[in-house]
Amino acid sequence: MKEDFVTAREELNQIGIIQVARDFYMEPQRKSTKYFVKSPHSEDQHWSCVLWTGNNRFTDFSNGGYSGDVIGFIVYVKNCSQWTALKELQAFYGLASKEERSKEEVRRRIERQKQEEKRRVEKRQAFQEALLACIDNLKRWSSIYMAILEKRLYEPFSEEWQHCIEELQRAEYQLDVLCGVSYRRRDSKEYSKWLLDSLAILKEKCMFEITEKEVEEIGRGGGVG
Repeated sequence: MKEDFVTAREELNQIGIIQVARDFYMEPQRKSTKYFVKSPHSEDQHWSCVLWTGNNRFTDFSNGGYSGDVIGFIVYVKNCSQWTALKELQAFYGLASKEERSKEEVRRRIERQKQEEKRRVEKRQAFQEALLACIDNLKRWSSIYMAILEKRLYEPFSEEWQHCIEELQRAEYQLDVLCGVSYRRRDSKEYSKWLLDSLAILKEKCMFEITEKEVEEIGRGGGVG
């Protein structure tokens, strides 16, 4: 309960005692730098109750200098309890209690966690799809270059022949990397190395890319996403 009052006072101080007076009592009159309302507890309803904008408090000089904060002002003008005043202010301005705020924070945290997990799952799925697509593409090109070389479409050691040899070797090397031929992927360090090497190939092929932060996370033993 105490926390509810602390929380409400912080939010009510943002609203200001002048606005609270307008909404719950009457329109304050400004005199120089001060604001006044009629005293709710004096017989002549004299404009003796000062609203202090600097600290959001009030003082009723016609009632022995009685003073208080924003919540206390509602208690004073409505002759109600602190709890009743708090509830009226919360309802009117849509202020949340500490319990309600805590529940909302928990709800938002759970929602953020769900969204983050969804993003991770989608990222991992996109990586797997890119990995398989790249493997299929490299196999296709390996077959093309292999067929060209087997059919002797170009003179041995010609520029065209040399190009096919180099591209075939590149495709076979990249296939070995992507398929994890030379890696012990059950070992965390080896898995991270395979993942980074594979991602470098996918980036080169413009098929998948991750942020520098994600690269650092993989370097520390994390995975994609």
